[in-house]
Amino acid sequence: MQGDPDSISKAARELIRRDGPLLGKQNVVLGLALYRYCADERDHADSQANLGKMYLEGVPILSPKRALEYFQRAGEQGHHASLYNSCHVMANGISEEYAALIAQGKSMASEFVERDLVGSFAYCHAAVTLHENYPELADDHITNVSLQAMEVLYNTVVMSDLTIREVADAFIFGSNHSLSQDVLELWTDAVTLLIQFNETFVETNGSHQDEQLMMSIYRNLKILVEDHGSNLSNLQMYLALDNLNDFLGPLAGLNDTYLEDAAIYAERLAFSSLCMNRFAVSESDGACFNGAAASAISYYRRQGNDAGAEHVRLLANQHPHAATHWNTILQTPRVFHKSLTAKPWWNFMDFTAAVSLKDAYRSSATRSRILKELETVISLQEGGLRGEEYVVDSSGEDIHKLDIEGVQRIFTPYIGVRSKDKEKAKNGAGGWAEFGPLFDGMKWSTDRCSIVPTICNILKGDMSLCSEARLEPLTNGTPKKDIQTLCGSGTVVTILRLRPGTSVSVQFRYSA
Repeated sequence: MQGDPDSISKAARELIRRDGPLLGKQNVVLGLALYRYCADERDHADSQANLGKMYLEGVPILSPKRALEYFQRAGEQGHHASLYNSCHVMANGISEEYAALIAQGKSMASEFVERDLVGSFAYCHAAVTLHENYPELADDHITNVSLQAMEVLYNTVVMSDLTIREVADAFIFGSNHSLSQDVLELWTDAVTLLIQFNETFVETNGSHQDEQLMMSIYRNLKILVEDHGSNLSNLQMYLALDNLNDFLGPLAGLNDTYLEDAAIYAERLAFSSLCMNRFAVSESDGACFNGAAASAISYYRRQGNDAGAEHVRLLANQHPHAATHWNTILQTPRVFHKSLTAKPWWNFMDFTAAVSLKDAYRSSATRSRILKELETVISLQEGGLRGEEYVVDSSGEDIHKLDIEGVQRIFTPYIGVRSKDKEKAKNGAGGWAEFGPLFDGMKWSTDRCSIVPTICNILKGDMSLCSEARLEPLTNGTPKKDIQTLCGSGTVVTILRLRPGTSVSVQFRYSA
């Protein structure tokens, strides 16, 4: 077929617009054929864009996948609306409406695309910035619509669980303008070091935390925030502050000289716009705001700066929704329950579980069993090391194979754990470790309780423990509270080990 693709595309559009006085339903068939010729054979952007729109509207079939392919091809040629439409299709993914059509057999799953937030960002960013290099192709209305879509994506990214590389790309594309070379280099260097740190951390099961790497990441991100903050979008500022806090926590745990910056940047993260939008009302909610504000208070208190801590507490009280209306800087849990009290020391007689353990320990026979079981826990392979595990008796003979490991290293970025003996800090599960949970509020661990049956049996009948037995009756088949909301944690009973020479910094975040 010869001819000008603009004219052919126009003819196709006119055919499809008609209700059928000339050829009836054949109008659409002929129009689609002309569009496909122009789109596939002549690489005509307008035809590709129109075909994409038709597939998205269900003509001849509903196929977001084919629509995206045509939008992307048109977008590569600078077709502004297609850049935005690519963003829209990738952000939408398989919506509830689409999922229902697939479930009902009205559409094939193969005609849809999975959600791709980073890819969506890339196309939205291209749509928003098209006017910078190709003003003749840009449309002000589409630019504005794309900006609005970017704002929606910002909040979606904050609520999503992304890989480090996805976070890196989200930062690069998460702006309404092109990045300067300085910003790009600072961010790229920080992410490269972050990936290197994480790989080492995982390979060593958390035993090796490269302080030099953490310091380099911290410096890069601090420069990014301080020197280039005015040029960063809300999302970019959030990602920079979030990652900065991830490393200032462990650094402040190792060295008090980082406490001042840890407090400052935790406060800045808490009151950044996107973090404030991610708040917790119940224990199961994601909680950037609650956690960052509580951490800032903790860091200020560790410095002895109660005025700074009080300042953050008062600001947190002003959040209209978050459960951060703390009464005192002494009690700043992630989710505040007014009925709970925090104090440094408690009388063990107030807790029947503690009384039961003490009474059992008075019996020499029971005490002997408990100590032997704890020795067994210590003998297990610990620290998340690879390999199979066995319980062995005193002669070294295998008793049975386990599906669990021994004590596991506890890594808490916002709580400082320091060991005088560096080798003990690196070996096995480190200075502070956990064997648990034995009980998560819903069920007792069969495997772990097979190692420490005496302790588990003593506590299993204790009704003072937070458990599903306290859940309120079902209402229309749905519990009024879940176990996380009820107990504030997925760990109710556990065993902790603190090696000699190891100290845990004072904590101010949680209710006792």
